[in-house]
Amino acid sequence: MIHPTAVVDPRAELAGDVIVEEFCSIQGRVTLGAGTIVHAHSVLRGVTDIGARCRIGPGAFVGTDPQHRGYGGGETRLIIGEDTIIREGASLHRSAQVGEEHATIVGARCFLMAGAHVAHDCNVADNVTMANNVLLAGHVDVGAGAFLGGGCVVHQFCRIGRLAIVGGGEIITKDVPPFAAVRWGGLKGYNAVGCRRSEMGAKASAAVRAAFHIIHARRSLRVAMDELAAAQELAAEVREIVEFVSSSRRGVLPSARYLNGSRASAEN
Repeated sequence: MIHPTAVVDPRAELAGDVIVEEFCSIQGRVTLGAGTIVHAHSVLRGVTDIGARCRIGPGAFVGTDPQHRGYGGGETRLIIGEDTIIREGASLHRSAQVGEEHATIVGARCFLMAGAHVAHDCNVADNVTMANNVLLAGHVDVGAGAFLGGGCVVHQFCRIGRLAIVGGGEIITKDVPPFAAVRWGGLKGYNAVGCRRSEMGAKASAAVRAAFHIIHARRSLRVAMDELAAAQELAAEVREIVEFVSSSRRGVLPSARYLNGSRASAEN
């Protein structure tokens, strides 16, 4: 069902039950899966692969050129999983380099609210929620089930771990470990609600809570990680935290407890 005011490139591939509403523009090799709806005034560009049962717009910009000075044209790629919702004014850009291995990726069952932005070469895993006006710079990785609060911005090449939660308005310039809660510019604790809603179970959730207690009780993150790694019985989720921190290239956000204590001392 394509509205007569919509413009659809003949190279686009639309499943038989796709709905394209009024004044939409679809250009390039765009693929739309079964049951997907493109609401009014949305703009889609290829090469963009969109899964089944997605909801796009109204007024969303999906698969447009990357905002990268080195982009020289060419059919770069964006891949979006099934059952993902992309609301009004959101913008998702293709990768800056040609090749599926460089594709910008947004997983299945994600919810990108109004004004959210996913830049070139980002990798957003399944079940991620990005509230209004969340901005991801290029090459950002967001783990499955993460929640990014309204208006937060993430610096390029940063990583947000699985089931982490970032408060609204935060500026993320370093990596956020899995299961962490970010507020006041640092790690404030763990994502208790997200862990409880997941399938990790009470025992694993308690292990994560204990791990973040150690992180906040030690002034050095390295000391905390060494202590966690030396434990005789290490829960898989805690091991995930340790491995994430040890593989960080940008560094990891510090504990808000000590970060804000240092700020207070400096001001006095």
